[in-house]
Parts: sequence; C-alpha cells; structure tokens
Amino acid sequence: MKKSLLIFLLFFALTTQAKFIQGTDIPLMDNFQISESESFSFDTPAGQIMTITATTTLSEKEIYNFYQESLTALGWKKTSSTAFKREQDVLNIKITPQKQNIQITIQLTFSNK
Repeated sequence: MKKSLLIFLLFFALTTQAKFIQGTDIPLMDNFQISESESFSFDTPAGQIMTITATTTLSEKEIYNFYQESLTALGWKKTSSTAFKREQDVLNIKITPQKQNIQITIQLTFSNK
C-alpha cells in the first residue's frame, strides 16, 4: 500500500510539472523544443515504434537525472545508462551535444504482446 501511494504521489507530481509524449505516460521536460520533422511513429506487426527528437539548453546531467527519477517512478527499470524497460516495452535515450544546445532523441518500442 505504501509503495503504490508513493508511486501515485510521484506520478501526480510529474503530471503537474511536465508534458507527456502524446499517447504515452512518458514525460517531456518543459525546456524541450520538439522537432516535428525528425519525430515519427509507426506500427509494425510486433508493435509500435515512436521516436521523438527535441533540443534543449539543459545539461546532460539534468536530462539523465529527470528521466532516471521520472521513469523509475512510472515503473520503468533501468537496463543501462540510457535504456529502460517496462514489461515488453523499451525506451532508449540518446543525447547529442551540439554547439549551442543538446539534441535528445527518445525512442519507444511498444510490444503488442
């Protein structure tokens, strides 16, 4: 009971402070500028693949900390420094420093199983 209450409170805190990738419970940091031309989603026989690309002026550390805390609170398990898994679903984060900002790519693979 205490664990589920804690998860609910963390999720509530996230929902009041963050936007989400459309159709998912994956939060987007407020400072992200989404690149519509580099973001896409499509269905496959095995499930759905979604890629969101954005830029931000936040630091790599801020991005990693945000996703580590928020995804863990939402039931995702960290499988590497940039990958998470929840049941059959997989989320990968790629951070690419650029001259004046950082590009972040979030790839989600949702299984139909």
